[in-house]
Amino acid sequence: MRIVINDKEIIFPSSLSEITLGQRINFQKQYGDLLDKMLESCQKMEDPELREIELVMFQMEKMYATFAFFAGCTLEAIKESEFVGRVAQIYSASLHLLFEEEENMELQSEFLWRGEEWELAAPTLSNGSNMSFGELIQSKQLMQDMVALGRNRWDALQSLAAIYFRKKGEAYSDKLVEEGSERLALMLELPMDYALQVGFFLSALMNSSVNILMSSENPGPSQRAVIRGGILKRMAG
Repeated sequence: MRIVINDKEIIFPSSLSEITLGQRINFQKQYGDLLDKMLESCQKMEDPELREIELVMFQMEKMYATFAFFAGCTLEAIKESEFVGRVAQIYSASLHLLFEEEENMELQSEFLWRGEEWELAAPTLSNGSNMSFGELIQSKQLMQDMVALGRNRWDALQSLAAIYFRKKGEAYSDKLVEEGSERLALMLELPMDYALQVGFFLSALMNSSVNILMSSENPGPSQRAVIRGGILKRMAG
């Protein structure tokens, strides 16, 4: 969506494919952490009427923050402007779709990006493979990264995408995630609809692994929720 404000043309995204992982990480750093704390505080309120009022205020704050971020201006400038009604219209028509689309995605494993074929590459059990399935299950760092994603640590998704979102047929290499690597930098340009597929993929993979390892104990939903919990939480709540 293109609009003109004060003689300046601004392009607002209307789908996840129009924003990058790098933008999502920057949004979280600039506004997301504070919004998460605000939402958590609202949800802890015992008075239902007061909680409802504060949740409305939270939604307004999220609207202003999202608009300010993509417009490239300050939060204060948006709140003090005479275009508040217009902000609400644009948010309702465009920006709010980002949150809804994020929740309604379906898992896919192959992608066309930058003129090349990419895939979500699962570890294998074959001899000589660089990463074995058993190594993945035992990986403490992977588990920590999954928990980080559940806490809106979107920067963790950058490294995970570098590991699992690979060119079709490309073998895993430690160089993919070396600090300052070209692949890590490239993942910041990954469209969010593709980046979120990495979260879906790892969630499904870890659930499958836990079910296999604990099948004799028949784990319930609460156990599986520890692995899945919050990985695809909405942008800023």
